[in-house]
Amino acid sequence: MSTVSTKLRRFGYVLLPLSVLLSGCAGTTVTQGRVDSAEENILMEVVASLYDYQLQNAAGQPLAMEQLLKDVSDADVVMVGEWHAHPAVHLFQAKLMAALASEERPLSLSMEHFSRADQAELNRYLAGEIGESTLLKNTKAWDNYKSDYRPLVEIARHQKLPVIAANAPRKYVKCVGRIGPDYLNSIEGEERALVAAKVDISDSPYRQKFLGNMKGMSLPEERIGKMFGAQMTWDATMAESIALHVEQHPERRVFHVAGRFHTEGGLGTGAELLKLNPDLNIVYVTAVTEGEKLSGDDYRLLVQELPPMWVNKEERNAVMAGHKRSKVDCGEDES
Repeated sequence: MSTVSTKLRRFGYVLLPLSVLLSGCAGTTVTQGRVDSAEENILMEVVASLYDYQLQNAAGQPLAMEQLLKDVSDADVVMVGEWHAHPAVHLFQAKLMAALASEERPLSLSMEHFSRADQAELNRYLAGEIGESTLLKNTKAWDNYKSDYRPLVEIARHQKLPVIAANAPRKYVKCVGRIGPDYLNSIEGEERALVAAKVDISDSPYRQKFLGNMKGMSLPEERIGKMFGAQMTWDATMAESIALHVEQHPERRVFHVAGRFHTEGGLGTGAELLKLNPDLNIVYVTAVTEGEKLSGDDYRLLVQELPPMWVNKEERNAVMAGHKRSKVDCGEDES
């Protein structure tokens, strides 16, 4: 796969038009280098299909689900960094959530895939006041909701668990990406409450990681800065949503699912959450492919690599030629 395609998959299509950038936030990371034949055979036995996975500790040693549950018994928040639309990752998420929900400490589900604007409708669905069709019609649920996120919400519904619609509405994230974080100063009242009170774009390990992934993308520095502002709008809002829920329900553990880039190595959402509540014990599980190293102490979820989106720039350009960029009114000149 080309370097361009690799970086796009890591970020959730960051080089595409902003409407596509903001439709996802983590893609498939390509394994660098080749594994020897023996290791490759072991990999094929362990993760023989896109539905198979192997849970591992931070050192890459196989780990049983029972041991993970013991390890996270004192965790206040458990975050799973996913690759969107990866069957094995979503299967693992459902199994882990079901196991956590069966434990004595009450559980809440937190999701990147619904925004704060969806919370009221989501609550109505969980309470049995509306059906799933109405939920999907009246919210900005992702296109892959039924295949990938429905199992999580249904665990919550059947067991009467709260679900946190943690993210910022896409409109506001797009506007930050086009105008910069100062855009948030132009909204107020109920609209402003849909986004985190503070979006910090100052230098940090997360910012450096973001900039590092953007190298070679041939974008102006100002443009990249605005894109990081959009990324931080996601992370800050998800972190604040979790922090507010924990403040109101300190007895509950939170199970948070989001794109891998938001959580890997304790950066992004996790780092923002600790700014708001430094006492929280957060545990991370991150999807990886064979041979991939992680920067933190995350538990690893070894899965097969997803198919490439494209193999070269020409194919990418052909695929994107028919893409229509959605328009949003940000209330000022986009230039």
